[in-house]
Amino acid sequence: MRRVLTTYLGLGLLLAPVPLLNVLQVESAAVVALASFFVAGLSAVGTFRDETVSWVGVLGRQEAALLVPLFILLFAQFWAPNCTVAQGLLFYALFPGVTVVLAVALAYALQGLDVPRPGLVLGAMGLGIVVAGPLYDLGLHPQFYTYNHVFGGVLGPIYDEQLAVRPGLFAFRGLTLLWAGVAILGGRWGRGQRHPWLLMVGVGAIVAVYTFAGPLGINTPAWVLQERLGGHTRTAHFDLYYDPARVDTATARTLAQTHEAQYDWVRGRLGLSRDSTGPRIQSYIYPNPDVKGRLTGARTTSVSPVWLATPQVHMLRSEVSRSLGHELAHVASRPYGLPGINASWAPGLVEGWAVALEPPSPGPVPDDLVLTAATSDTTTSLRAEAEAIANRLSPLGFWTGRGAVSYATMGSFVGFLLDQYGPDKLKEVYAWGSFDTVYGRSIQELAHEWASHLHRRPAVARDAHDVVRRQFTRPSIFEAECPHYVPAAQQHLQQARRAARERDTTRMVEHLDQALELRPQLAEAHEARARIRLARGQIEAVRKQLDTLAAPIRTPSLRRALADARVLGGAVQAARAHYAEARAHLPGFAHGRRARLLLRDAVADRPGVVRVLVSSDSAATQARRLEAGQPSAPAVRVWRGLRWMDAHRYGAAFSVWKALSASPVRTARPQEWHRAWRLQQVAWSAESALAAGRTDEARRWATRAAQQARRLGDLGRTALFAWWSTRAEEGPSGVPEPPP
Repeated sequence: MRRVLTTYLGLGLLLAPVPLLNVLQVESAAVVALASFFVAGLSAVGTFRDETVSWVGVLGRQEAALLVPLFILLFAQFWAPNCTVAQGLLFYALFPGVTVVLAVALAYALQGLDVPRPGLVLGAMGLGIVVAGPLYDLGLHPQFYTYNHVFGGVLGPIYDEQLAVRPGLFAFRGLTLLWAGVAILGGRWGRGQRHPWLLMVGVGAIVAVYTFAGPLGINTPAWVLQERLGGHTRTAHFDLYYDPARVDTATARTLAQTHEAQYDWVRGRLGLSRDSTGPRIQSYIYPNPDVKGRLTGARTTSVSPVWLATPQVHMLRSEVSRSLGHELAHVASRPYGLPGINASWAPGLVEGWAVALEPPSPGPVPDDLVLTAATSDTTTSLRAEAEAIANRLSPLGFWTGRGAVSYATMGSFVGFLLDQYGPDKLKEVYAWGSFDTVYGRSIQELAHEWASHLHRRPAVARDAHDVVRRQFTRPSIFEAECPHYVPAAQQHLQQARRAARERDTTRMVEHLDQALELRPQLAEAHEARARIRLARGQIEAVRKQLDTLAAPIRTPSLRRALADARVLGGAVQAARAHYAEARAHLPGFAHGRRARLLLRDAVADRPGVVRVLVSSDSAATQARRLEAGQPSAPAVRVWRGLRWMDAHRYGAAFSVWKALSASPVRTARPQEWHRAWRLQQVAWSAESALAAGRTDEARRWATRAAQQARRLGDLGRTALFAWWSTRAEEGPSGVPEPPP
């Protein structure tokens, strides 16, 4: 045991200074479990040479030895804060605690059955399990977790801040104990103490667990995902799977069109024909993080597992507009990746490729973000960023950096290669990153060319400064204090959201109140509480709730809620002041949200309209109520069109936009408000026409919107509207097909 204790002491001292691994959590527990299998197993092999030794005593001593690294990880709290000690202890018991049982049991069996060179066999078994388990789980199943008899498991993607602790983990570790029990019975059999019925029961239990591995959550086959989600829509290139209780027919049609349109864009950037064929792509759209985490192990992270035989993407319904193009770019990279994994060895190329191929959006492009960060941060420069490109290609350099910085930097660099040298060279360099061979230049030379290109960039989007300030300063999981920690107030907020999905308003309010009691300045809880009170007509309660909040806590949504309360209370001028404040605090590229605040301002003298907008009715019901109320008022007609768009009823929305000619903005507002409204009205008209299949009108509106955006110097929206115009010229795409 002296060698065992010395080894564990060395392991603990190695983990103590390493970020993330010096915190008693799932990552450190997995590392200790991996080591403990070989340390405890090989030690037990030597001990069991003496046939008089009790396996119970050996197991007790090996389990006690795990206290050495545990004490070091607990002591590390003095320099690596840990807010999840209880959860860490659970993982420590589940991972190394259970692994040592298996290791000792296998050692007992190998010696009892008189297997030649038992130490070598045990080591080979351990290495085989470590490699074969993830290959089986991640290579055959659309999931982002893997449970392992040796190292315990990986619970989900590194970008998920909150762990998905699934019931399957406990079922799997129970399976590990079943294997250990069978091994003990095998060892006793070799020693002449035979219990055939117990052995048969143990083997039968193991077979039963593997037979029902999917329902038990040990792994997640595709059929389980498709069965649990339930909804299915087919297009030319996609099979969409979703929850029909959350996605109605109109929304499914919109999702289908969006998938096809964004896939067309990605293939166009790569120089591929629109009509090119390939394997069908499965798109799994999850209604909320709980369902996604329970089924796949990834609560919020959008993922495209390119290594699987079937191309597929997985994302939350709320993330489709932001993540779909990125994930489809990963899908398009499959033919150019390394054999077997269908991806590059370099994460920097993998994610840079996806960022560079994303369809246009109103937000600042990666070039603007990188240039803004380099010019506003005195600790770096474009030259320094160029020097760091090679490091960001590697797994360690990419994943240990701040996510937003790594993604934007590599997206800008890969976009430069695509624009300057064309898609063919990018496809060729993708798998191995052989820049010298493909481009005839080293990675350092190409990086400095990229930096010079950015330096010559004529203008930078104004909105880039705000994005850099909010996103580039967010620490990575390796920098964060208390990784995976979810404060109690945030847990109550999550419970409130679950109650909302179940339409249990009483329980929702209870959890929101508890969240605010624990953290009185929690803006998200205030937003949800204010929405409920507004829907119930509790105007004075909303005013008292929000008036007491400090100004920095008042998000644009809270300012809007306070303005709505002022409207319903008859204080029109105060409401308009709050709407203006809310608009001023939104990012400049949030054009739709800013325009909606402008429209809220326009109906501030119509409390009946605002009462409909804050109600708990569906978007379609609100549209009908607005039509029955004051259909002739221009601002009300605009709101009716927007609510039809929110309900994905684009034909009805386009009818409103087509008939609308008067601007609802009050003339007393600044001219800047008028310009913003005119452009957004044209954009909404083009979007509705495009989604409704009115291609001629869509092309005209999109072309007009692109011209207006160009006059305003808005390059992001100019590119977006030009893409819409091209889509309209090419005709409708993404129309759902009947099932085969």
